[in-house]
Amino acid sequence: MSDINFNDLFTKYYSRVYYTALKITKETSAAEDVLQETFIKAYDKFNEIKDVNKVGAWLSTIASRKAIDFLRKEKKIVLLSIEDYPILLPFEIAESKVENECEQIILEEEIKKKISTLSPKLRSVFQLHYNQQLRESEIASKLNLSKAAVKSRLYRARLAMKNKMKSRFEEHNTA
Repeated sequence: MSDINFNDLFTKYYSRVYYTALKITKETSAAEDVLQETFIKAYDKFNEIKDVNKVGAWLSTIASRKAIDFLRKEKKIVLLSIEDYPILLPFEIAESKVENECEQIILEEEIKKKISTLSPKLRSVFQLHYNQQLRESEIASKLNLSKAAVKSRLYRARLAMKNKMKSRFEEHNTA
């Protein structure tokens, strides 16, 4: 990657990475920590970058993962809607916006496909919780289930979705 140095990369993508982290963590100090961790990882992998055009998406993915890891360590839960990922900043160049919008549409389609592969029992609980924002007790009442059954199904659905999406993100993180 001889046409761009690390300082240029940092300057160009600082805001994008920061706002990606902020959108997930909801805290400026946490976003700054994630920003730092993201660029440390990027610095370590800088010489492995093959496609300069994908660096922004690659950095955003790293920032998203680092932010989620940060929240896990802090044991905080922040729910993100599909519309929040990937983040589209108003000052990004038009070409980058189009790329991000396409990535978002593709991600949404992939998530919908993977949700549709869940068993009907898991899928109904998962969709009621994430699409309709119902609490476990509301889902239990609506589906005539115990709260424990809803919790169990929701846990299994999340685990299944995590495993289904894991390979997708691993492929995209090797930019």
